[in-house]
Amino acid sequence: METPLPFGWKPFHLDRYDGTTDPDEHIDLYTTQVNLYTNEDAILCRVFPTSLKGAALN
Repeated sequence: METPLPFGWKPFHLDRYDGTTDPDEHIDLYTTQVNLYTNEDAILCRVFPTSLKGAALN
């Protein structure tokens, strides 16, 4: 969580995953969006919870 976000980071226009659809598809969409800014694993992990909602977030 201490890793700073890249300069110019903006929230994604990605439907948040709630656990009712294909998780692999969500991961693919998520990594594609993050990789527009960076491919650092720390950033992928830090931002991932923002792509979830409902039961998937809990």
